This record gives sequence, C-alpha cells and structure tokens, in this order.
Amino acid sequence: MQKYKSKSNWLNYFRPTIFIKSFNDINIFLLKKIGIKMIICDLDNTLAPHFSRLPTRRVIDFCKKVREHDIKLVIVSNNNKKRVSTYVGKLQVDGVIPNAKKPLKRKIIKMMGQYNVEPNEVIFIGDQFITDIWVANRIGCKSVLVLPLIEQSSDQSSTWIIRFLDRYVYKKLEHGNFLHLDYARGGALGDEYQII
Repeated sequence: MQKYKSKSNWLNYFRPTIFIKSFNDINIFLLKKIGIKMIICDLDNTLAPHFSRLPTRRVIDFCKKVREHDIKLVIVSNNNKKRVSTYVGKLQVDGVIPNAKKPLKRKIIKMMGQYNVEPNEVIFIGDQFITDIWVANRIGCKSVLVLPLIEQSSDQSSTWIIRFLDRYVYKKLEHGNFLHLDYARGGALGDEYQII
C-alpha cells in the first residue's frame, strides 16, 4: 500500500531546532558540550533593531562569552556592507557576511568551509523563518528562532513580503503544535527542549 506524504511536510523546512525569546537566553556552555564549533547569527532584529548603529552591552557580552568557549562567531545579514561593518566594527567576531542574499546558502557554506566546520557543528540564530531557519535547515545545521526585537512596519517594501510569509509559517507551525516557547526556557538544547 502506497504511503502518501502529509500536506504539512513542507513545514519541516521552516521548523527551528529550538524557539527562544532572545539570543541572550542561549546556553553557550551547552552548545560547546554538544560539539558546536560555529555560531552563525543574523544581525537585524536578532541582535539589534535595524536602526541601531552600535552594539549594546548585551551583544558585546554575548560575543565575548562565545569567544571564551572557543566557538567561532559569524554575523550574517542581507543588509549592505556599510551598515553591517559599522555595527560589527568593534565586536570581536570571526567572520562577517553582508549582502548574504538569504535564503541562498552559497556565502554561508563558503564561510563554513574557510573554518573547516561541518553542518552538524554549526548553529544558526535568527528571527525569520524564510531567511534564517529555512537556510539553516537547507544547510543541515541546527537552528534557533528568536522573537524579533521590534515589529517592522508593513510599509517597508523590501521586507513586507518576507514578513507576510513569516507570519503565515508561524501560524501554521503554531497550529500544528510545533512551536513551544516554554520548552526552550533558559536556552537549553537538551533532548527535552528539542522541537524536531
């Protein structure tokens, strides 16, 4: 008897490994313990609002903590080089990818190759299903979905389509009971916190 695929299988492309409120809730020690060697982190609305020119103390401390655990940190953004380099300027990071064209994965895979890390040694942090979680899942690395820092206005023509699709995917995953913010409280990544 032929088995038919569920119509909701496409949602697997957008399901994060864990869902937490903020990058600041991530347990870096645990990431190191499970073999993570690189964190790839989205910039706008994940680390900082799109209008922030300089990193906050929380962001600086996060970057410092990642380095203390000997994990590579790469900042990735679809924004232009000037905006990204201005923000990242004094942060101690191992790589920066402006104009990344997410969800395309070529530039990200190239960066992973430079540091000789495998997908199972990488975790991707971002606030959007379409540009962050989808690319992470296509690469085959773990992913962390965080809540957007601010709600972007719908009149921003460059992002309104992505935001619309993100809301649609969120509702579908929530309806399917695939997103549990409480499960990821504290940023742990143990079995009891796995979503997929």
